[in-house]
Amino acid sequence: MTDAQLVARAQAGDLSAFEDLVTKYQREIYGLACRMVSDPEEAKDLAQQTFLQAFIHLRSFRQEAQFRTWIFRIAINQCYNFLKSRKKYGDPVDCDEVVLVGEDDTPEEELISQDERRRVYAALKKLPPKQQAVLTLKVDQGLSYQEISEVLGGTPGAARVNYCQALKTLKNYLRSEEDEVAMHPSPALATRVSRR
Repeated sequence: MTDAQLVARAQAGDLSAFEDLVTKYQREIYGLACRMVSDPEEAKDLAQQTFLQAFIHLRSFRQEAQFRTWIFRIAINQCYNFLKSRKKYGDPVDCDEVVLVGEDDTPEEELISQDERRRVYAALKKLPPKQQAVLTLKVDQGLSYQEISEVLGGTPGAARVNYCQALKTLKNYLRSEEDEVAMHPSPALATRVSRR
């Protein structure tokens, strides 16, 4: 059944149709929230709040946009509100469980890919919230610039510019981190190098 059909049935009072929509999008919404707030527990709460808001406002949804972009917009707004209201930023919490590891990866490859993901997520958190959102929607969710503009507001061109700027900034963060590691190797590494 299509989203439009499920929405129509849910708007007519069929709770099982809304439950089908929740089942279909809960993983994507949770992943989006986890990337935005970097806290799995908060992300669960935000995903629940997203679906609660969607349920409350479902009758006013006129299907001029796709349900997927509408629910992502609600999720992004929930994340923005959370980030604005949070006064203290704690240490980053690892959200690696959201990313699936390839079944054929060796333990060494899995360890390297986890380390690379941690570096990327740490750099992602340094981006402004809108750039984080654009990058997450484009890369993780596979939305087009048109769909991103519907979720975040603005034009597809602005979404593309934000995406390009986010990639550029992300690359600069990662490059500067690599330069920092190269300039200041760990003491253990320096000891191993000096013994050779």
